[in-house]
Amino acid sequence: MYYGTRNDWEEVDILWTLEISYLKEEYRFATITLDLQDGDGKSYPYIGGLEDVVVATSLQTVGNISAESDSVSIAITFPNKNIAQLQMDGKFIEGSQAKIGYVLMKNGEIETQYDNRPTIFRGIITGPVYGHPNRPQGYVEFSIENKAMISSQGLLATILGENMYIEDVSCSNALYVSPEWPQDRGLTEVQDIHRGKVIPWVFGELQAVQHSSGSTSSIPITPAYAIAYDPSAAQKPVFYLACGHVTNANTVNLFSNTGETDTGTIETFVNIDNRTLTYFSIPNSSSIPQSVAANDDREVWVEWDDGGAYPNPVGEGNLQGGGDICLWLLSELTDDVDYDCWNALRPFLNQYLFAGYVNDDKITVFQWLQKNVVAYLPIHIVNGPNGLKPVIDMFQSQVDIQPRLSIEESGEFQRVGPVVSLNTPEDVSNVVTVRYAMNGVVGDYSTFVQVSNKIPAAGTLSSISYIAHPKSMISIQRYGEKKKVVELDFCYDNGTAQRIAQDILEREALPTKSIQYSVSIRYGYLVLGDIVEITDEEIGLDSHKAQIISKLFEDGRWLLDVKIEDNPMKGNRNVEA
Repeated sequence: MYYGTRNDWEEVDILWTLEISYLKEEYRFATITLDLQDGDGKSYPYIGGLEDVVVATSLQTVGNISAESDSVSIAITFPNKNIAQLQMDGKFIEGSQAKIGYVLMKNGEIETQYDNRPTIFRGIITGPVYGHPNRPQGYVEFSIENKAMISSQGLLATILGENMYIEDVSCSNALYVSPEWPQDRGLTEVQDIHRGKVIPWVFGELQAVQHSSGSTSSIPITPAYAIAYDPSAAQKPVFYLACGHVTNANTVNLFSNTGETDTGTIETFVNIDNRTLTYFSIPNSSSIPQSVAANDDREVWVEWDDGGAYPNPVGEGNLQGGGDICLWLLSELTDDVDYDCWNALRPFLNQYLFAGYVNDDKITVFQWLQKNVVAYLPIHIVNGPNGLKPVIDMFQSQVDIQPRLSIEESGEFQRVGPVVSLNTPEDVSNVVTVRYAMNGVVGDYSTFVQVSNKIPAAGTLSSISYIAHPKSMISIQRYGEKKKVVELDFCYDNGTAQRIAQDILEREALPTKSIQYSVSIRYGYLVLGDIVEITDEEIGLDSHKAQIISKLFEDGRWLLDVKIEDNPMKGNRNVEA
């Protein structure tokens, strides 16, 4: 959404607009009667009389999906309509789509074209009040609620389909299509060994875990399930189901729960319900002991050493980047997605690499995405006028964002509230340990990263796992050691673990404060998430970076809430992101 530049907002007045789709017609209202022109010269008339609209937008918690927004109250008069009669006739205004925007006027002339008019709030009409005895028949009061319609569908049902259990594989009834299950070889099915277990979804690059020593090693990561064996072949191979979908892998490393290892070749077949599943076979001569007995406790685990486990549905290569995962799963959940905003941030978010397997048949898409991916990304996800969109948080370790504005406190940018704490010393974390790379056989994490005030010795490999951070040093001097341990079930990448640990310390090492400023209309181009550099001598700010976390238009001025960090370093470097 384009909100203009600083020059666009010089010496302007703001006129509110409201557009409603009702009874297959478009109704347009504005502060005054006006006509907007599009690029082809077509005119779009707006009916005057719309009062100033109070729309409050705000950022919620970092690493959280906020699907709801505050409602907006509206009172308007539809021309030549009897709203009460229409309601009685079943032509309800509830549920109609509505959007609120504005146009700019300078020296009595409209500056905004219809094609680039900004929308700041979009939603559906709820709770209409009509039939007022002293009002025109078209008069109605209502609220507009902006709520993303999010499905509660299960994660595995979305990705694998409803038949996600071992008993549904039905190998012997595979379709005669390519690739097909080699059923003409007289295979014996042994699903009873794992009957009822969930076929896993596996994703990301699951290979070569890096340890604090600097060395890398293979570890067992995802489970495999015996589903058939060939008693007639010389090697009597056992066939194992690896996942319920196609992969980009060609070979895998195999592990038993008793310590033996081997390799396997990835193959696929299409079963009777037209689903492609991935499997491999282990011959009887393998060092991994084979058994198809129902009560045997031997297990086989997989490391995907040659190609990613799941093709990227929204890009090239393997699905692993945080931006790609969010965009894909949100698009499966709802139509309310701001694709432009997500695509703009995807390169940044895709630095965070996730991987692992899911065999929980109860967890929903929303629950899994929120808990295992979004929670560890340095973004706010808000419901904007074009749907759910990411806003990068200022407290993250990857980029130092260029301030959009440097300003001194004055009549145009006036502090109207005290400095308020957003957290307390009890919320501080200044030694952050991230444990990651779950070993499937052991059931524990293989390695870790720690961010603290300790500086690794020069030339040592310990810098892979131990990272010194200046904020940790300041925080420990002030509050003593405040430790936090985070465990990542879906991370196998050292760089990602480092980023997440540093992001947490960036946010939590020092208290965060908020301040409210009343600013001139000319600063309307500033939006949620923008970084501004504020000098306010009375409260000790000297070119101090702040992030806009709330924006409201009231009485001809913008009310901006900004957050700052209680940091003597001030963080006022101007390095462009």
